[in-house]
Amino acid sequence: MSKKTISELKEYFKATKRPTESQFADLLDSYAHLDSEIIKYLATSEYTTYLEFPPNYQVGDYIEFLAFQPDMSSSGGYYEISVAYTRAYMASAATHVAAVSHSNPNIWRECGRINRNNYIANENTNCFTIDVNGASNRFRVRATKVDGGVDGTMFMVIKVRSINKNLSWTGLNNKGNDTSTIALQPMTDEWELLVGSAFSSESAKVAIKAKSNGNVGIGTQNPDQKLTVKGKIHAEDIIINANVPADYVFEKYYDNYSSAREDYSMMNLNELESFIKENRHLPEIPSGNKMAQDGVNVGDFQMKLLQKIEELTLYTIAQHKELEQLKSQIDNTNA
Repeated sequence: MSKKTISELKEYFKATKRPTESQFADLLDSYAHLDSEIIKYLATSEYTTYLEFPPNYQVGDYIEFLAFQPDMSSSGGYYEISVAYTRAYMASAATHVAAVSHSNPNIWRECGRINRNNYIANENTNCFTIDVNGASNRFRVRATKVDGGVDGTMFMVIKVRSINKNLSWTGLNNKGNDTSTIALQPMTDEWELLVGSAFSSESAKVAIKAKSNGNVGIGTQNPDQKLTVKGKIHAEDIIINANVPADYVFEKYYDNYSSAREDYSMMNLNELESFIKENRHLPEIPSGNKMAQDGVNVGDFQMKLLQKIEELTLYTIAQHKELEQLKSQIDNTNA
């Protein structure tokens, strides 16, 4: 038997042809003699290990289980780490992502999670996480919770898949405990979702863009805030946290003091009219040109509008009292 090329093997299985026993032997022999580079690539692309945590394991216990070697001067590491574990009545699993480079700091950081499975109706069975030290190219699994009955061993399987080119794996079994605050390992520097029709010559549209500073854009590649949307927003409800509630208007009016805003002072109607004549907008409310140029902070603007409503309410109450006094004087005059 001899090794055959793929094109030669395809000839054996063309329509209306029946491969002979010898040809089947050629097929098996060709698979048995795969190029060593292919075998090496398969061996360095994935790694699986089985681990055990003892019945009395504690939060912070870890097993440093794998060293890896990214290609391109250790700068191109991108890995998926899937972990599944069970003992007694619980089972859980999760998949983490690690983007690593030789320029990473020499510290352990927690990998981001893209998936979590719970096999019982309990959202709190996630007991382990994956940490990475990008500078030394090592992974560890760390306990974040104790669950599943303390009398049994926690059995675990971990599968690591290299998405970029990996050169080698080295199994480890270093154990310890780390209860310090663990920082987070970035999963990516930037991320974007481009959408469109594959049958159109038009450029794809930016659906979502995430920047390294944490800003997220919808419909834009240059988000300048935590959420930047280019276009209209349709929502059933929006909740905004108010920095300073507008109750200081009433507190200052009736109590002559407000801890929420000590510098606040409500204009009388004559002062208000003078301000409007000069500026053509309400006090503490930006002008139309300013809003068109800089936009509006919705949360602050809502509080300013509430402030104006409360001021208007107080003006109305004061006017009502004046009208009642005038009415009383007129009634007394006519009596």
